[in-house]
Amino acid sequence: MINKKLVCYILGLLFLVGLLGMAGRELFMPKSDVAVVTVPETVQVVFLLADSLTDCGWNAAHYRGIEALRALGEVVAESNLSFTVKLDDGRLLDVMVVEKVGYSEADIGRVTRSVLEQDPLMVFGVYWDAQGPISTIAEERKDVLFEHCSGYPFITSNEDNLSTYFIRQEEGDYAVGYLVGLMGQARVGLVGTFSIPEPVRGVNGFALGLQRGLEEAGLNPADAEVRVVWINSWLDGPKEQLAAQGLMDAGYDVIRQMADTPYSSQAACQEKDILTVGYGTDVTPYADCALVSNVWDWGPYYVERVQAALDGTWQPIDWWSGFDADAIKLVGWNNDLVPTEMRQKTESLVADIKAGFNPFCGPIYGTGINVDDEVVNIVVPAGKCLSDMDLLTMQWYVDGVEGEYPASPPDGFGLELVDIK
Repeated sequence: MINKKLVCYILGLLFLVGLLGMAGRELFMPKSDVAVVTVPETVQVVFLLADSLTDCGWNAAHYRGIEALRALGEVVAESNLSFTVKLDDGRLLDVMVVEKVGYSEADIGRVTRSVLEQDPLMVFGVYWDAQGPISTIAEERKDVLFEHCSGYPFITSNEDNLSTYFIRQEEGDYAVGYLVGLMGQARVGLVGTFSIPEPVRGVNGFALGLQRGLEEAGLNPADAEVRVVWINSWLDGPKEQLAAQGLMDAGYDVIRQMADTPYSSQAACQEKDILTVGYGTDVTPYADCALVSNVWDWGPYYVERVQAALDGTWQPIDWWSGFDADAIKLVGWNNDLVPTEMRQKTESLVADIKAGFNPFCGPIYGTGINVDDEVVNIVVPAGKCLSDMDLLTMQWYVDGVEGEYPASPPDGFGLELVDIK
């Protein structure tokens, strides 16, 4: 005969076990009587590229950094440049990459607002021209985190949802300039993009490194000459090639690529006895006369910032780091052209910069244009260094740089100088 009390006890126990099992799934189950299939939450991060990865330069470098996000979990889907990563906690990280957004503010704003319709967690505008639309839209959409590459201090982070970031690329410029000087090359033709502070401080960094290298090679650093041709474009293959050819015709035996593609380096290597130095992305596959390339590595920054957003610890910052954060690397060493000793000296210099050496300490002399279009002298005395703000607003040339002067800095920016550490 069945013991009714025992049956009731067993049924009650089973009911209690069921309740305990449901408690562990409370976050994934709606509070209703209808059971549903549990699915992972999807978090979207969007990257806006100006052009295509085929530039083999700026856009390609950023995409290399974006791909570092694959290491956050298991890649479960891919579509063109975009991919989806299954995270350890079961969520899906949808990395959406939009290329060929263009350089006009109208196009950048339109595309940004379009991707916002999908309610992403973060949006990265990875180039200078995006600063206006990104900073404006960030004020409109406080529920989205925005990151802008370059542009600081002309735009800055806010207290809520906008950060800026960039690499101290002038540190890499100084290092490769030093190598060229060590090799006894005093006259360099440089193909630049726009004469705004970002490239200008790179030009100056290269020239200062060149002077130091010449001096250590037993040559006169005053003989250093860097001739700059500005093409007034971020990416224009024919202009880059024409600029490089013009510099070679003028007698420059070293071409420093500082535009965003390898075209100027390729043009250099088509001529006999010409050397070149790559920039941004390893130029070795396209230019066999390249000594080395100073390249950008955005990966560590992208991983850190996306992970912080996923963890809920993201904070607005204005980030600017170089060798110290492994954000710059010298790659593509040409062992047939670069003597081992000179490579070792250059790598030793990189280690010094990483440890805190500041290449922009006096005495430094230069010239620029003031607001009245008059040429003015610039002096950084011994014992003083350019401050970060001096570098970020740099619109003047150090001695040894020739070419069309950049425009005067905006009102309110002047040399601050800091004591040498």
